[in-house]
Amino acid sequence: MEHKIKIYPVGNADCILVKLSNGKTIIFDCQIHADLYENGKQIWFDVKTDLLKELPKDSLNRPYVDLYVNTHPHDDHCRGFEGNFYHGDPDKYDKDKDKDKIMIGELWVTTMLFKNDIAESAEEIRREAKRRRSLYDNDEDFTGSKWNYLRIIGYDKDNEYDNRYGYIPGKVVDRANGRSFEWLSIFIHAPFKKDIETAKRDDDKNATSIVVQLRFSVEGKDNVCRTLFAGDAEHEIWQHILDNNADDENLRWNIFVAPHHCSWTFFNESNNKKDVLPSASNIMGLQIDGKSEVVASSKEILNDQDNPPCYEAKQKYKEKLINSQNFFNTATFDVNSSDIPQPITYIIGITGKRKELESTKAAESVVSRPAPRAGLK
Repeated sequence: MEHKIKIYPVGNADCILVKLSNGKTIIFDCQIHADLYENGKQIWFDVKTDLLKELPKDSLNRPYVDLYVNTHPHDDHCRGFEGNFYHGDPDKYDKDKDKDKIMIGELWVTTMLFKNDIAESAEEIRREAKRRRSLYDNDEDFTGSKWNYLRIIGYDKDNEYDNRYGYIPGKVVDRANGRSFEWLSIFIHAPFKKDIETAKRDDDKNATSIVVQLRFSVEGKDNVCRTLFAGDAEHEIWQHILDNNADDENLRWNIFVAPHHCSWTFFNESNNKKDVLPSASNIMGLQIDGKSEVVASSKEILNDQDNPPCYEAKQKYKEKLINSQNFFNTATFDVNSSDIPQPITYIIGITGKRKELESTKAAESVVSRPAPRAGLK
C-alpha cells in the first residue's frame, strides 16, 4: 500500500497532485501552460498529459479528480483551469468537444473567489463555484451530489455561506465527492474570519489562502506522513494559525511546501530580512524529524533581488531545517536530458516517504521497452 504526492515544476506557481493507494485523488491549484515550447524547444513539463496518466476515469471514460482545491484566486494558482477542467452541467459533457477535460467531484474555494477583483484565469472557477452553490441555495434539502459538491472554506461575517457547503478552520475532513478517503484526513487551518475581512478591505487575496495539514495513513499505521500546503499564506496568517491551534500535532510536518513560492513573507515583511518572526520559527520547529523536507514550488532560486523566490528565504529554510540538505526546488530537483524539470514525487508507505525520480523512471521505461521488429512501423 503506497500513496503518491506530485509537486509539479510550474515556475512561480502551484500545482500538486495527491493520489491515494485506493485511487482517490486531489489536485491543489492549477498551472497548466497553453504552450510548452519556446523557439521550438520544450521549456515546460507537460502537466496535463501527466495528470491524464495519473487520474482515474469514470464509467463514461471521463478523467476526473475527487477533490479540486483552489487555495486562492491568483493567476499563478488558476492558469489553465478553463481549458483543462470541465465546468458546467455534468450531463452536458461532450465526449468530443470536451474530450480529456477533467471532471471535478468536489470543489473547494476560498471566500475571496466570490469578490469582483479576481484574476481572469479564476473567473471560470468562480462560475463553476456559483453554479454549484445555486444547487444548494435553491433546494434546502440538497447536500451535494457527484460532480456538484462544493465547499467554501473559511468563516464568513455576513453568514452568507450555508453550513451544508461551508467548512471552517478546525474542521477535520476525511471524505470528498461523497466517498471516504480511507487513508487520508485533512485538517483545515485557514482562512480565519479576521483575515477574510482584512483581505476584503486591503484586497489581499493571499490572506485568504486555504491552509491545510494532510495526514496519510497506511494499513496498520496512522500518520506515516504529514504535509503542510498553504498557498500564498504569509507570516500574519501563520501567527493566527498558531494562536488558534490547541494541538501542535495539527501542524507537525514531514513535507512543507514553502508558502508563496519561497517568498520572504513567510519569515517577515519583505523589507525586513534581518529579523525572523516567531511564527516562522515555531512552524519550522514542528518538523517531525531529520528527514522532514521543504519544497519550494518556484523558478530557480538565485542570489538576486527576486522575491519570490527569495534567496535569503531559501537560506533561512536551510538554516532552520534539522538537515539543511532537505531543501528542494521544483526548478532544479530532477532535470532530464532535455533540461525539463520533472515533478518532485513522493511515495508514501509503511516506512514513511521516499522520493521517486521521474526522469530515471522514464529512462528505465525506454531501456526495458522491447525493440520493434524489422519491417514493422
